[in-house]
Amino acid sequence: MKSTHVAVVFMAGYAWVVAGAAPFKTLSCLLVATPCVVFVVAYVRMGGLSVDHSEVNEYFLRKARGTTLLSVAPWIALLTAAVALETIGLLLGGRSADVPTLSTTVDHILAVRWERSLLCLTWLFAGGFALLRHWRLFHVRKS
Repeated sequence: MKSTHVAVVFMAGYAWVVAGAAPFKTLSCLLVATPCVVFVVAYVRMGGLSVDHSEVNEYFLRKARGTTLLSVAPWIALLTAAVALETIGLLLGGRSADVPTLSTTVDHILAVRWERSLLCLTWLFAGGFALLRHWRLFHVRKS
């Protein structure tokens, strides 16, 4: 089995264990902190916090060329709408059936273990893909 498949299976199993841990207990805190520490240590070991940021700066400058306010307007509108809906929901007492807040929506998602597991797996994938991308962009090119 490829190492990618092994990593995905491991992360899925880990997410299932995390989703089953009692919230706000020592075990759940350790289970959440462990991948955070692993990802930060891996990022640092790959030179993510090195003093020489010229390659990183060049990469993001290349990606940002041609960006205008018009090209990011849909993202600004989406963010503005999300903040407005959250504010309205909170002003209505935070538990409005007509305008749910983000926390109310997340409460429904977090009620079932398999949904918590998927949310945790998504969080692990986000960290893993960020590390993989960093490694590919800045370390494979150097070899």
